Amino acid sequence: MLKRPKAHPAFAVLRISVTLLIAVHVFISAWLVATVDAAYTEGRPSPTEINSIIAIDKDQTLIDVEIERATSLLLYTLSRDDVVVENQSNDSTPQNTTQSNDGSQASSDSQGENRDWLEIGRSLIQISLVILVLSELSLLSKKRGLEWLRLASFSLVIFAFFIAFPTCYMLDLGMAESSDSQDDEGASTVVENTPGNDLEVAQFAHTSDYADTGLVWLGFQLETGFSGYDLGLVEPENRTLVMESIPEDGSEDAKSFIAFEAVFSIQYGKNLDSLFILPIMWFLLPAIGKSSSSEEE
Repeated sequence: MLKRPKAHPAFAVLRISVTLLIAVHVFISAWLVATVDAAYTEGRPSPTEINSIIAIDKDQTLIDVEIERATSLLLYTLSRDDVVVENQSNDSTPQNTTQSNDGSQASSDSQGENRDWLEIGRSLIQISLVILVLSELSLLSKKRGLEWLRLASFSLVIFAFFIAFPTCYMLDLGMAESSDSQDDEGASTVVENTPGNDLEVAQFAHTSDYADTGLVWLGFQLETGFSGYDLGLVEPENRTLVMESIPEDGSEDAKSFIAFEAVFSIQYGKNLDSLFILPIMWFLLPAIGKSSSSEEE
């Protein structure tokens, strides 16, 4: 069994230096990274590939989207027809009622919409890192019980990075999507006509999809796929037939088949794992107050 070293006054300087270095290191690095690697594998939009990354740090949210071989996707978007769902005409009255109700509730929800959850998460992380460094400095006083304060501050940092901040990001993202949906209500977009986004709007027939989740280091990964026959690429007089039965291979209607695959992953910043060096350091470089009291007993 590994024996714990004896305490030494020089250990305090090393612990403070390492703690400060790690705190600054994780503070200036990315805290949350989300990536999407998607591709159309079959059909008219193929072989278009869409790669995007979202990185969030202490100051801003960086978004980078790359679309490779986008010509086929552009031609597909321009060539397909918007298929009108029959029951959409019956929903016009409830939509007007909803809009009037939203107008009456706008004043009551304004305060919640103005809350910047992402900044709240950033502030919590900054405060927790400062408390962590101060708790290590407090051990210089050699008072009893300060080791528990250090452990509590470390737990606060872990909670802020791995639980509170992702939750704040999801809350902020949900508010942004809600605001965008209200602004764009009733408008048709290219995203709505993308396979797998909204089957009732995009109108695909004989669809199939799958999703497989897995864990990666400091995050998780989702592999998903979608396929089906896009009715927007089928002649209007043949759409009913395509909806009832799968088109024969080689027929004109069979060319409306589209397949789409994507890998979505959310990971914490690659430098956040350096935080777990601190408990190991506490064991290898014990505080002098605790070691002294143990020898007296």
